[in-house]
Amino acid sequence: MTAEAKKEENKTKKQKPREIKFKCQRCQKEVPLKDMVSVTRFRPVLIVCRNCADEMR
Repeated sequence: MTAEAKKEENKTKKQKPREIKFKCQRCQKEVPLKDMVSVTRFRPVLIVCRNCADEMR
């Protein structure tokens, strides 16, 4: 394989999207964005993971 063919092959490969992670304000664990919820009954609003939100109810 030539150098040009290798460059073309690398360009055509799709990269996996990186998963965005945030730190829960209560338990301090790294959690994916899709598992984060905002608890609006407190001021300021808390951004916590689903597990902590369930425990706070």
